[in-house]
Amino acid sequence: MIDRLHEVFAMPRPRVVEFCDHCVDAASIAPFTTLPLRELTSGQIEKFWLKSGTIGDEHFVRYLLPRVLELIALGELDADFYWLRLTSEVYAKADPRERAAIHDYFLGTPVALAGLVLEGPDTGPLAEWLRSPETLAVLETAALTGPDPSGALSEAHLRLEAQLSSK
Repeated sequence: MIDRLHEVFAMPRPRVVEFCDHCVDAASIAPFTTLPLRELTSGQIEKFWLKSGTIGDEHFVRYLLPRVLELIALGELDADFYWLRLTSEVYAKADPRERAAIHDYFLGTPVALAGLVLEGPDTGPLAEWLRSPETLAVLETAALTGPDPSGALSEAHLRLEAQLSSK
């Protein structure tokens, strides 16, 4: 699933990443232009999050998306509102193949799926897809069979179940 995201969203490493030199130092940008995408660490990716709006553009977000989702799956980044909003923005402009890769990612990563239910956008194409029996079943299975120390899987399952039953 992660390999498929990297394949579907494959783009050449940027040679230049635009940034505000008042907000960000060039050393923080260097890894994005010198390291292969899969070698970027969560700390380097978080610099982008901390300085959002001052680094890169829409194409840069699409370039980073597979690595961001990979780091979420590995537990090295939180599935928080910011990353899920960026995912939703990419999804809104994605082609069917890209959307399918994002679906497969969330269906195969219940923690990220729970994050999407709890922290993701309430509107838009990704939010609409989220409110399906398929996603509810994945969360239910994960909540009942897997470890859920934070309770996020159970909470997301109950929230999504309530949303679906109110329709």
